[in-house]
Amino acid sequence: MRFILVTWLCALLCAGHAQTHDCSFSLQGRVVDVHDESPVSFATVVLSPGNLITSCDEKGKFRFDILCAGLYTIQTVSIGFTSRLDTVDIQQSGFIEIALEHGLIELNGVQVHGHNEGVVTTQKVNTIDGRLLERQSGKSLGALLKEVNGITTLQTGNSIAKPVIHGLHSNRILILNNGVRQEGQQWGNEHGPEIDPFVANTFTVIKGASSVQYGSDAIGGVILVNPAALRDSVGTSGQLQLVGMSNTYGGAAAALVEHRFAKITPLAFRIQGSAQREGNIHTPNYYLANTAHGVYGISSTIEYHKKDLMLEVYYSLYHADVGIFSGSHIGNLTDLENAFASDTPLIQQDFTYTIGRPRQSITHHLVKGVLDYHNEQLGTMLLTVAYQNDFRSEYDAHAPLNDSLAALHLPSLYFEIGSLTIDGSWEQHPTKYRTGKIGFNLMNQQNVTRYATFIPNFKNYSGGIFAVQQFSFTHWLLEAGMRYDYKWMQIYRYVGNELDTPERTFSHVSAQLGARYFDGKHSIIHLQAGSAWRAPAVSELYSFGLHHGAASLEYGNELLEIERSNQLMASFEHDSEKWFVDAGIYVNYIRDFIYQQPTLPAELTIRGAFPVFHYQQDDALLHGGDVTIKYMLTTQLAATAKASTVRARNLETDTWIVMMPADRISGELSYSGKDLGSLHNWKVRTEVAHVFEQKRAEALEDYVAPPKGYTLLGASIEGDLLIHASTIGWSVEIENALNTAYRDYLNRFRYFADDMGRNITLRIKIPFN
Repeated sequence: MRFILVTWLCALLCAGHAQTHDCSFSLQGRVVDVHDESPVSFATVVLSPGNLITSCDEKGKFRFDILCAGLYTIQTVSIGFTSRLDTVDIQQSGFIEIALEHGLIELNGVQVHGHNEGVVTTQKVNTIDGRLLERQSGKSLGALLKEVNGITTLQTGNSIAKPVIHGLHSNRILILNNGVRQEGQQWGNEHGPEIDPFVANTFTVIKGASSVQYGSDAIGGVILVNPAALRDSVGTSGQLQLVGMSNTYGGAAAALVEHRFAKITPLAFRIQGSAQREGNIHTPNYYLANTAHGVYGISSTIEYHKKDLMLEVYYSLYHADVGIFSGSHIGNLTDLENAFASDTPLIQQDFTYTIGRPRQSITHHLVKGVLDYHNEQLGTMLLTVAYQNDFRSEYDAHAPLNDSLAALHLPSLYFEIGSLTIDGSWEQHPTKYRTGKIGFNLMNQQNVTRYATFIPNFKNYSGGIFAVQQFSFTHWLLEAGMRYDYKWMQIYRYVGNELDTPERTFSHVSAQLGARYFDGKHSIIHLQAGSAWRAPAVSELYSFGLHHGAASLEYGNELLEIERSNQLMASFEHDSEKWFVDAGIYVNYIRDFIYQQPTLPAELTIRGAFPVFHYQQDDALLHGGDVTIKYMLTTQLAATAKASTVRARNLETDTWIVMMPADRISGELSYSGKDLGSLHNWKVRTEVAHVFEQKRAEALEDYVAPPKGYTLLGASIEGDLLIHASTIGWSVEIENALNTAYRDYLNRFRYFADDMGRNITLRIKIPFN
């Protein structure tokens, strides 16, 4: 609580020095066809000054929040329509309808600085941005994506989480970080994405096989992490975000400053940075030893945009020091069995910010250059060249036997992977009914391992080409695409005293067909059929021995072949004045599905006793569904219910597949209040979530039976506070309000300890212009 009080005082002090404007207004709108007033789906809307960019939803609706009073221009662009420029004088919150005339896009007349990352596809798209994103600030990427129904997290303790989409995770989910395919050591269960969530202002999730445009491996889906476009008006703006957490006595701060030059108006830049520190996690009954962690990140962008040419250079640094729960590293087999059976960890510790052994240290660099050129006859050409360097050091619970001072600071495992990617695309100049894109992706990777050979050194070269076509009619959007990928890798390892350098090659075709039907009023239907594939990762093929971060012994399988997915998805969405319904189902047949199978009994090594896992491959069938229903009880009071289910069956052994999400349901009641003096846009919500016991797990095939189901209560309040005419966004959230002791099936450390107890989080956002 001390940190929260300090955070409040800092916010008030900063607010006192912020420039004074009335910035509490919002602008809602709808883009329609001028002839029949039907909605124009996914139109791009740019509000200036401020260079605020958003995409309309499928109903043609858009919204801008936290606007200052003043004169704005609105630029509206959509495929098959003539671009339009409007002016609006904002002195209070309001609504505007924009009617577009049929015709070609006139990009010469509408200059959009930066990239619009609105996704126009027949697949179901979920977006986290605006208020919803602000309410998740301070959380990891995996944790904040849980706001999307159908997404869960695979956890290694509470500080490491990676997203799971319809039961699939890690190498089956492709993450594009600012337009670049994220590459690191993502194969490990405890290797969370090396991305600072404070960098982005929009997270977009595309569920299901999405390999055609984004690259192979996207069997489970694609996550797009996009920062805001740079400001298009001359001047300087920015924001400060502060977060305080009660459970870990933790805090985070993030600041952003951007500027467009007066003398060189095409030139703009942005600098962003963040830092976060948390101490040991507290369950309802005890602290988890050595679970403190610290993270910091910086990023910078410089952009030159004049007429049809845009050049951009971007750099980001992410660094994390993460303590690994000490209670997961056990000295002998008897103690390990006792730890499995105990209600409390065998190793306990009081609160501390100190990070001891075992631990991880991760550093990720990303630098990219972008060339974007538009020609009215040829269309739009985009070239992106990026290089990523990822360093990961893993420290065992025990210091090296060599007692020299230098050896004490050496990691037990060290991985360094460098990835060079070159991506190019040509988007055809759109007509009224058709648009298309072709492109290519190239990647070269080199991995170096030191101090131990859990996975070998390797080189990897891969490339792919794709083509996508879209056809739009009055109520229908049709999409078809195809892709071919080739991958070559070479391994470097010692077998005895001999250097062994085996080579593997993989290639296959991906394809997708999709349709979206909109009735012109309230309802949308998405239909999707897709195939995708991925090559086995080096860790799945060649891992051997103790994986310190996961506290397990893992063994690869050199006989693994490519994994192929054939998937059908259907979803229905209805959005009217009273009701919102979003329901989807999917069936995913995966040939040669690769998975980690617990192998009993545990093994004793010189480093201690650990559970054992082997990689296996069998045909699998995954199916399930997600549903969200929201009903407006009054104009201010809303009730929302969600449910999600996954079924995963091994077709060759006729057994359930391990580590799949359990069924879950939740209910939320929210109240949006009217302005009260200086308090604007305030909202109160309370939520009850229940996760069922995972009963679709084979008996005696895991070290510990799946934990019981659990119910968690949460609540939050948020709003805008006007202090000296400056708008301060704020929220207070309480998670696990009843301090319930529980263990989640997808947490690898459920073998040893409970999950996090009650946590109160305060978030403050201070913009300036």
